[in-house]
Amino acid sequence: MTTAPKRLYFGWWVLAAVFVGEMFAIGSTSYAFGLFVVPAGEAYGASRGTLNTGLILFLLGMGLSAPFVGRLLDRYPARWVMGGGTVAMAAGFVGVGLAPTLQISALCILLLIGPGAAAIGPLAANTLVTRWFIRHRGKALGLAAVATSLGGVLVVPMMAWNLDRFGWRMALVLQGGIILVAVGALVLWRIRSRPQDLGLTPPADETAANNATQSRQWTVRELVRTRNFWFIAFSVGLIFGINQAVLASLVPYATDAGIGLGQATMLVSALSVCSILGKLLFGAVADRYDKRRLLLVPVACTLLQLVTLVSEPGFPVLLVICGLAGFAIGGELPVWAALVGERFGQVSFGTAMGLMSPVIMPFNIVGPPALGAVADLSGSYVNGLLLYAGLLTAVISLLFFIRYQATATVPATG
Repeated sequence: MTTAPKRLYFGWWVLAAVFVGEMFAIGSTSYAFGLFVVPAGEAYGASRGTLNTGLILFLLGMGLSAPFVGRLLDRYPARWVMGGGTVAMAAGFVGVGLAPTLQISALCILLLIGPGAAAIGPLAANTLVTRWFIRHRGKALGLAAVATSLGGVLVVPMMAWNLDRFGWRMALVLQGGIILVAVGALVLWRIRSRPQDLGLTPPADETAANNATQSRQWTVRELVRTRNFWFIAFSVGLIFGINQAVLASLVPYATDAGIGLGQATMLVSALSVCSILGKLLFGAVADRYDKRRLLLVPVACTLLQLVTLVSEPGFPVLLVICGLAGFAIGGELPVWAALVGERFGQVSFGTAMGLMSPVIMPFNIVGPPALGAVADLSGSYVNGLLLYAGLLTAVISLLFFIRYQATATVPATG
């Protein structure tokens, strides 16, 4: 008797679709932004410092819209929300490419590209992965997180090629069209909000206690009055902000120490490559271990990196430490998402994750320039690195204030 082949769980198709959306959302913006600073500055007669505020506007647009996008993801079909985000982001790129003034470009970034990226980027990806996976949730979140890194590897070279061939304005217009077609098609074809939408048995056949946690509907007021919400947000915000600051300062720190530019960029490359491995491994182990304690690993590795940077070691030691730090940095995103899913459940995941974004956003915006400012005032990165090391010790305390919540044993579904 022939056994019919087992069909691929549809959640993996959903993961593939959000992976592409996340790759374009971050690869087209955070990673590719630097490609357009010089040509746009020449076209508008603006300084590089002025043009760099565009990245801050993008972060503001994405962070401030995240609570609304998260709430929409919890209340309406994900295809509608991600479809709207795809149109908004595509229109924003076209708008920036055709904008006659810098002010109109700024509005397109703030009001269209930022919110669009929130609707098709990490927030949407983590929300849908959390709904479609239970037993393999950490692994799936780790795979989804790799999309942000691959955005830099795959999307940036494509945009650079278009820029070189067609000019910066047409490259942006083309990118808007590519996002509309590629992401839009996948959203319509494979995005479904929940397993129940396809008549599938949801992968949440667990104990009554854990079902209650996963299906609880949290209001915004309840979330902001819960200590877990604030301790998670502040802990993750500090970790992200400090790591962004170190990453932004790594090349100037190395060149100040007499390391050549080529070797300095190798430090960033080592960190980036190892971050992909960290996302995969931390995502996998997040299914098995206490997520609060897992976050201690990135904290410890970052502390080690800061202390090592203070001691001003040679290039070989820096290379090893940056690789280790990148490995830990990569694990932050999937473990954070897994922790939010465990504490606040599937039904309100988008709302909880979205509300945390404005809390975390200031750390990412302030962290890098603050470290640079301390270096400018003191003539060295040492004082800033020591300050950030002290802040990381505070993160350790915050993590232990997060209430423990036991997770029931999960069957081999999804």
